[in-house]
Amino acid sequence: MFFLISPRSLKQLLLIISISISSFSQLLSDGSAETRGNQSAIPSIDEMASEWLEVDELAHMPSLHNFHDMAACAPDLIGVNYNPDGQLFDWPTGPRWFRYLTLPLLQLRVNGSECETTDCRWYPYQAVRRCSIDGLDFETTVRMEFEGSGLFYEILVTNSSDKERSVDLALEIPGVRLAETKDALVAYESNDPKLETAHAFGDSTPESEGTKTTLEMVHAFADTPDKIRELPEAIEASWNRVLKPDESTMLHLVMAHGQNNGEFPSQEVVKQASAWAADFEKSWQAVKSHWEERWNDVFAPGNGHFSGNLPTLITTNDKLSDIYYRSILTLLVLHRTNMAMCDRVFVTSGERDKGVVFFWDTSMWSKVFALLEPKAMKEHVKIFLSCDPHKGPVYGMDDGHQWEGWYAANDSTIFTFVSEYLNTTGDVAFLDEKVGDKTVLEHLDSLATNWKKLQRDKSVMLADYGENRNLLECAPAYVHRVPSFNAANVWMMRTTADFYEQRGNTKRAAELRNWADQFAQAVLDLYKSGDGVWYALHRNGDRVELRHCYDFVCIGRFMPDDLTPQMKEEMVEFVERELVTDHWMRAMSPLDKAAAESDRPDHGPMGAYDAWPALTAETMCILGAWGPAFNFLCDTQDVLYEGVYGQSREFYGEHRADHDAPVRIAMRGACMRESVGGGAFAEMIIGTLFGFRPQADQELSLFEADTDRGFEGKLLNVSFDGKLLDISSDSDGVSYRFQDE
Repeated sequence: MFFLISPRSLKQLLLIISISISSFSQLLSDGSAETRGNQSAIPSIDEMASEWLEVDELAHMPSLHNFHDMAACAPDLIGVNYNPDGQLFDWPTGPRWFRYLTLPLLQLRVNGSECETTDCRWYPYQAVRRCSIDGLDFETTVRMEFEGSGLFYEILVTNSSDKERSVDLALEIPGVRLAETKDALVAYESNDPKLETAHAFGDSTPESEGTKTTLEMVHAFADTPDKIRELPEAIEASWNRVLKPDESTMLHLVMAHGQNNGEFPSQEVVKQASAWAADFEKSWQAVKSHWEERWNDVFAPGNGHFSGNLPTLITTNDKLSDIYYRSILTLLVLHRTNMAMCDRVFVTSGERDKGVVFFWDTSMWSKVFALLEPKAMKEHVKIFLSCDPHKGPVYGMDDGHQWEGWYAANDSTIFTFVSEYLNTTGDVAFLDEKVGDKTVLEHLDSLATNWKKLQRDKSVMLADYGENRNLLECAPAYVHRVPSFNAANVWMMRTTADFYEQRGNTKRAAELRNWADQFAQAVLDLYKSGDGVWYALHRNGDRVELRHCYDFVCIGRFMPDDLTPQMKEEMVEFVERELVTDHWMRAMSPLDKAAAESDRPDHGPMGAYDAWPALTAETMCILGAWGPAFNFLCDTQDVLYEGVYGQSREFYGEHRADHDAPVRIAMRGACMRESVGGGAFAEMIIGTLFGFRPQADQELSLFEADTDRGFEGKLLNVSFDGKLLDISSDSDGVSYRFQDE
């Protein structure tokens, strides 16, 4: 008898094997991040690759990022969807594969037939696809030029049969042939108006609109084709190889792109493609080495790229380690250095238009932002405070514009972002600095009291947060006076009161606290005793039951001291009973009366926005359920087999309603492959599991320091008050020491 174990099952099996306690104790006493056994404490970028993924089970093919742009692999062996400096995805969307706004794709034919990928693998710096046809194994790898304008391709063919095989490879490339040289240059100029771009910054005035340009790409071969023939609007390059059993052959080509301002082909783009092709191996290896350097910069105090650094995590718990480092890698994937408004930006997702930053998503990892990039975060704070919080949810970090359309989350999420900057950096003097015509403290006051503009009925001490388009966008009953954002008002007013009191304005502090107490009582009146859930108060006076994670998250995080022990217990029981699954969670309970009409995977019953599990686990800890919270958090590591965090995970297939339903990165409803909301996991680990929650102008005190977190571990190189400290977790709780002590 024998058993077949899939790579994913094998990985999960291996994860339960821990290093010896004695080895770990020796590591902790050493106090360095140098080693864990014979391996680095910080995983390499190769170790951060996804598993081999079955294409039939995916909603997203692997992506490519280079700190300037994103590209997305097509389900064939060679195609790459790419729209430099522009929005990549297009409407309408389906359950799988976006319709893309893209430059034309390469097409590969093997012995006259096109090939579809059967398996693929994502790496931070490359994407790999493979399939097998008639005893021939094909593997293609593509990389993006690091902070540059181009793609590098590698095609590997191996004869896995026991007979000699002949293989004809034909690549169809859009464009026209430029010269009969070894490089065999092929140039293409886009005539698609959707791919036209305009370079203009500042206000959209006729004087600043810029000049329309068209995208141009030039392909060059590092391996000379055996034959090139011209096709309508394309050329076909072909190679014939005869391979013995176990013999392989490899081909390479490059693509450079640029903007055509009248000259075709652009000699600058031609020169770049030729240079890359002439020294392919150097160009190929440089992509990986630059990625490795950028990844290591994240954790290195005094590194050459970021103005701060993130802590190094060492722990015996491999699932927790994987969650932490993949959370941070998600942010690095979406890091951009080519934005007009700031050169250290983390876009919300790569498929959207260049520079799109959602206030809400960014706020969920504010502490991480403040530790890693405090200088750029301060620039972001000034920009965010200059925006209208009752306008759109997005600021364009490349074009300097705020979207239209109000998001109910804007007040509290901008407030969260600003207050976390102040607390983590200790830059309390910034409170008195002016942004526009207000000081930062006055801006916080405005955000905390914007509820006054939203009170439709002054007899009810609750703000009205509008309709679906302003809130969760897919939950028809989650409208009007919802408990979540009203609980956020309580926290904002109390936090602002603390800042005022530190500055001696006790009168304003008392006024804010009085309002906060009234709001807290109004929120508590929306509780459904016994069920652990909350009501929304609709405009017609109806109390409508809500069974959604966001009320649990907001009320548990923003009003924990207002809750009775029984309420806390019931709220946690609701989450464990109706939301948590074996590997992930449901944003909305299937028992919610609106569940059948709320099928978007990020906020409905068939999935969850990727930050919700992190925030839910954090809230469970705050409410006292540390053990169940930690177990739930670690269970979610199972979903990371595709690489990093996305906008949402969905349950799919015929067993999607089951407790152990399979989970994948979702695409329905325009959910993106990677999203910065995944940074909430690192935020939770640093701020809750290790208790690092500094408060501006106060001595450091770790959160619930005497509580056993359920794991042994250490955070090294945590920045606080201009110094570095290390935080340890063991059965006695958490403690810290400064490195210079």
